Amino acid sequence: MDVMYSLLRPGGRMICSDFHPFQKIADILEFQQPVTSYFSTDIIKGEMAHARFYPEEIRRQIPLCEYRKYTISEIINAVIESGFTLKRFDEHPAWTDPGLPGEFTVIAIKE
Repeated sequence: MDVMYSLLRPGGRMICSDFHPFQKIADILEFQQPVTSYFSTDIIKGEMAHARFYPEEIRRQIPLCEYRKYTISEIINAVIESGFTLKRFDEHPAWTDPGLPGEFTVIAIKE
């Protein structure tokens, strides 16, 4: 968030859309990603989320990455603490089960 904040001019708008942290406890979008405790701060080494959509010969060539799955409060607090003014936060249903969260979108302004 700090990097995004530094890239914007005053009045600039940041739109961040990503997978919902609910993915930490269940592979709702069926990305074949590991699941863990919602509050885990572990660094995970694995494929990028979209790797399974590539043909196998390409998928094997994609390097593994390290990532951490954040909670909703960590994401929202990072927006606020970086200096943004939070304007909107929306959760979107998973395409595999519309009764569960799949993605989210944050809109914030650099004042």
